Amino acid sequence: MRSVGDFVTPPHGVSKDVHHLAEVNWKNKNPEVRIVRTNPITGLFTLTTPHPQSEKHIDLISGYEDQALKNVRSTLDSPSNTTEAHLPNEIAYADDIDFIGNKPVNVKKIEEILKVHKLKVNVDKTEHTSVRKHSEEWKTSKKVGSLLGSKEDIEHRKHLSNIALNKMEQIWHRADKTKQRTRIKLYNTLVRSVLLYNCGTWALTKTDEEKLDSFHRKQLRRVLGIRYPTKISNKSLYKKCEQTPISLEVLQARWRLFGHVLRREPSIPANKAMAFYFHDNAKRARGRPITTLPMTLNNDLKILQNRSISLTSQKDLETIRKIAERRQEWTTFTADIKRAAEAARSDDTPSGRP
Repeated sequence: MRSVGDFVTPPHGVSKDVHHLAEVNWKNKNPEVRIVRTNPITGLFTLTTPHPQSEKHIDLISGYEDQALKNVRSTLDSPSNTTEAHLPNEIAYADDIDFIGNKPVNVKKIEEILKVHKLKVNVDKTEHTSVRKHSEEWKTSKKVGSLLGSKEDIEHRKHLSNIALNKMEQIWHRADKTKQRTRIKLYNTLVRSVLLYNCGTWALTKTDEEKLDSFHRKQLRRVLGIRYPTKISNKSLYKKCEQTPISLEVLQARWRLFGHVLRREPSIPANKAMAFYFHDNAKRARGRPITTLPMTLNNDLKILQNRSISLTSQKDLETIRKIAERRQEWTTFTADIKRAAEAARSDDTPSGRP
């Protein structure tokens, strides 16, 4: 398509439905956009504007969905106070949308608006989740394959990784038939990856980390074929498997994700959620606080020596954000955290129980 008039006839290889999406995208987003290339397999188009540097791949279906969501946002209730204004309006991943607010969202109203855009809400898969301190129900809600509660998600990951481990029981049981290096590669690829999925979002206590490391070592002993009464020290086990305590891998993933979020624009849901968390006027419930990801990150900082830095306020958050924006300094900073955490551990105790 080379001009506005070219929208009348679909280009070769583009269906009428996709052409309609392109037309809507053109009308609502940029009156000078034109399609210059199309991939009939992936459905991705290259759209270009008068500015060559803005050329990028855009999934037209996502663009169409985004336009519909703009109309939905305009009908939702406006924030009733400054605290509520810090909450992200929604979290979207592909065609999964979460609307967030202090009051329940009117799903029927949203359904009516999306119907105008010829989009349907899957009512059977629509869930209402109420996040409250003294309620446990929200912790078992699933988002992008992970449960919202850290402890619940860890147990879920353990269960799934054990299923993956058990599927290769014949390989582990007949250790003499398969090289140790091959078994370790199989474990890392098919089991460990399942266990660590989305682990950067976990808010862990010291006890949680110890339990996770213990579970990991138990799996490693199965991979090596080490059974009771044979024992091996934790240090020797890690060295033999070319592994480190898995809690250190979680720590790395946690800070890698945190740095990535800090470098993104302030308007994304993750940054808006952090701004809400550290907002001065946000109410703090009575009683023992729930272990949150910012608390876990702050505990990581406590083990650093010669660094007077913490994560307890918006000011601290901005200080760490400045470090994250300087990539080399951030790499050194996170490496120091990992070394300090590693030095605080002792892995010489025997590993292996009945």
